[in-house]
Amino acid sequence: MRLNGERIIVRDLELTDVDDYFLYCGSQNVGPMAGWKPIKDYETAKRVIAGQVLQKDVFAIVLKSESKMIGTLSLYNYGIRKYRYVKQLGFSMNEEYWNNGYMTEAVKLVINYVFTNTDCEVLEVGHHSDNYKSKRVIEKCGFIYDGRFCKYKKLYDGRVVDADFYSMTKDDFERMKKYE
Repeated sequence: MRLNGERIIVRDLELTDVDDYFLYCGSQNVGPMAGWKPIKDYETAKRVIAGQVLQKDVFAIVLKSESKMIGTLSLYNYGIRKYRYVKQLGFSMNEEYWNNGYMTEAVKLVINYVFTNTDCEVLEVGHHSDNYKSKRVIEKCGFIYDGRFCKYKKLYDGRVVDADFYSMTKDDFERMKKYE
C-alpha cells in the first residue's frame, strides 16, 4: 500500500525503517500509551520491525519534507466485533511530531483507502482511557464512540487499564464524504 497525503505518505513498513523506529520506540511517552514496553535496544527493535514487516499489517508514516518515518499505523483484519468485514486500526508516532496533524492526516488517508478499496464494512479503533492524544485524533477523524471496556487489559508493567472504543461504518464514511 502507498497512500500520498499533503504532508505525509503511508506506505508498507520496511526493514530499512529500523533506525527511525528505534528513535521513538524507546520513549516512555509512546509505547506505554499504546500498551507496549519501550524498546531499549537496537537488536530488539530490529526483531520487532522484522515481525511487523512479515505480518504485512503495519505501515510506515513518512514525513515528506524529511523523508523520515515518524510513526506506524496498523490495520488488522480482526477486531472486537466477531464479523468478517471488520478491520481494527492502531497507531503510534514519534513524540517529536505530535500536535502537528500528521497522525490525523494519516488516519484519514487510511480510512479512505479501507472504505474505497476493501470489503470492510466497519473500522474499529480504541485507546487506553487516559490517552487523550489518541482520543483527539480519533474524534477528529469522525469515529463514533462505542463505549468503555473497564479493566480492559493488564499491561507489561502490571497496570490494568480501561479502554475506549470507537467505530465507523462504510455508511458513516460515505455520509461524511458528502459534506467535505
